[in-house]
Amino acid sequence: MVSMRKYVWEGIGWIGAVFALLAFSLNSLNFISSQSVQYLGMQIFGCLLMALYAASKKAHASWVLNAIFLLVAIIALIRVYMMN
Repeated sequence: MVSMRKYVWEGIGWIGAVFALLAFSLNSLNFISSQSVQYLGMQIFGCLLMALYAASKKAHASWVLNAIFLLVAIIALIRVYMMN
């Protein structure tokens, strides 16, 4: 049988993907700005969850890429707060 742990990690990965895709879609359709707290927050949350999921699968390229996206989003969020 497949353990519950596998389903939890799969859920984490899918939730992260939904948040990142939602942020991208809302930005692309001009509902939110790429410099908004909402966009950056969704990206941070999504990338964090996808990086955790990828690390659990030992998918090194994927978790490194998502960790870099996460770092960029955090830096952008800090810049947004510093400009206000």
